[in-house]
Amino acid sequence: MFGHISDAERNRMLTQDVPSAVWLAAIARRHSRRTFDHTPAENLALDAIEQVCARFRPYADARTVLVRHPESDIFKGIVGGYGKVTNAPHVLVFIGDARSHYADQHVGYVGQAAILEATSHDLETCWIGGFFDQKRASALVALEPGERILAVSPLGHGAATTSSTERSMKVLARSSSRESLDIIAPGDRSAWPQWAVAAVETARIAPSAVNRQPWRFRLDGESLVISVNSRRETPKVTRRLDCGIAMLHAELGALAYGVAGSWTDLADGLDVARFDPASVR
Repeated sequence: MFGHISDAERNRMLTQDVPSAVWLAAIARRHSRRTFDHTPAENLALDAIEQVCARFRPYADARTVLVRHPESDIFKGIVGGYGKVTNAPHVLVFIGDARSHYADQHVGYVGQAAILEATSHDLETCWIGGFFDQKRASALVALEPGERILAVSPLGHGAATTSSTERSMKVLARSSSRESLDIIAPGDRSAWPQWAVAAVETARIAPSAVNRQPWRFRLDGESLVISVNSRRETPKVTRRLDCGIAMLHAELGALAYGVAGSWTDLADGLDVARFDPASVR
């Protein structure tokens, strides 16, 4: 239904065609899990996630594929299996066109939609950009010319107890620690519209690699601009992919205050994208 859509269609997407309120509620519930109980997810839940993967395609250079029955274990841990994903029955694969300058942020944006949809069905996930087997993962999906897998996520029911590995990873990633608004949106926010503050607050709890939270926000006229906090990039998961995840969160936060809009990609220095409010409900 969506495919590569026009700007006007993209403006209407979250307000009319996808469950924005459901995804917003899922933001507060989502947390990363690496240990699963082997139990397959219900078919109705998998069907719903697969529909989001197929239909939520606002960008031509980014897509998500649900692999219901992976034929091999694509996850690898650090030395000694530290950080390894175990017993995940399903996999989400996040794919970007390596020829596109904006693929990373687009993959974060569309991939997080699938993550939030999974959360709404009481399924657990975990963004993983480094510790998976690229060759095995590529064998699970049909890649188009120029496409590359940028990240993956296990999908399923979390184990009843949290493993010692998961607890250690949480400490390493400081996953319960969030930067203050003064850091991610520096300056005087007293004149900001309520929707913009809500957008930043919602983006603040987005997941990111090792919880680095590389996004920064500023108000530019009536628009909200998201930037990265450094020009330095990491080879596995880029800061722009993290920002793409935060972009979806910010848009959902704005919608909670009745403000719809669209993102325009930016290629000027640290800037990633600009959210332009289009309408107020």
